[in-house]
Amino acid sequence: MSTKVNCTDIDDLITSGPVNLLSRDAEENMGLCKHSSDLVRMLQKADEAPLPVESQAERIQAMIAARLRPVRPLAPARFFLGTCAIIFLSVVAIGITPSGMEGWAALNGMQRIAVFATMATGALLLAVSVIGQMAPGNKYALAPALLPIGVLTVLIMILAVTFRPRAEPAFVESGLACVRRGLTYSIPAAFLFWLVARRGAILSPKLIGAAVGGLASLAGFTVLEINCPDVNVFHIVVWHWGVVLIGTASGALIGAAAEYIQQRRHSKTT
Repeated sequence: MSTKVNCTDIDDLITSGPVNLLSRDAEENMGLCKHSSDLVRMLQKADEAPLPVESQAERIQAMIAARLRPVRPLAPARFFLGTCAIIFLSVVAIGITPSGMEGWAALNGMQRIAVFATMATGALLLAVSVIGQMAPGNKYALAPALLPIGVLTVLIMILAVTFRPRAEPAFVESGLACVRRGLTYSIPAAFLFWLVARRGAILSPKLIGAAVGGLASLAGFTVLEINCPDVNVFHIVVWHWGVVLIGTASGALIGAAAEYIQQRRHSKTT
């Protein structure tokens, strides 16, 4: 014999302990009214609700903690700055031909000051940028994304103002030879600078790649300015400065590719 259950009885059942009020037997035998049925459905949805925020946060913390690895503290910034200076000067010293530095001899006093002061300042700023990006949370006086562009812009402006047009019959042939020579020294320098940079925690491979590429290509540019006796402004702006442009752009592209690969690997593991 079935028994009808009113709203008061439902309240008594809920408060008396855990009861499966939505089971098939309960729905058939208890004769729930509309209000009681709505209340029971709300209680069932509450049981199926997602975990509280606190539980979700604890799970996220556990996942992060499982992936943490001990790291060695970075050496002082001055150590890395000195290392970058040694790499830069060593590459330039190796690149200087024993023929008597014809490029240096072809420059007048003003050109030497303008070119090498600009080069040294740009190299120092890019080295500081690389070192700063090795440690997350560092504050930058100059934005890492804008610094390589600024160095390229200032350098080409100085070159355009300092040098004058000269006749040059073999413009392309001699220019391509300078580009090959400049990249010959820029590429090994980039590899050495990257070995220094990778000791840190790199958050943006694209930005640090542009800084490393710009710094390394300035070493190649310096070799060209010391060795190449061609002072034609178009030769220097197109080919010598072109080495710096190629190095900076290549570093940014390689860093962007590495960043993309890292993101793809992370998305597959999560």
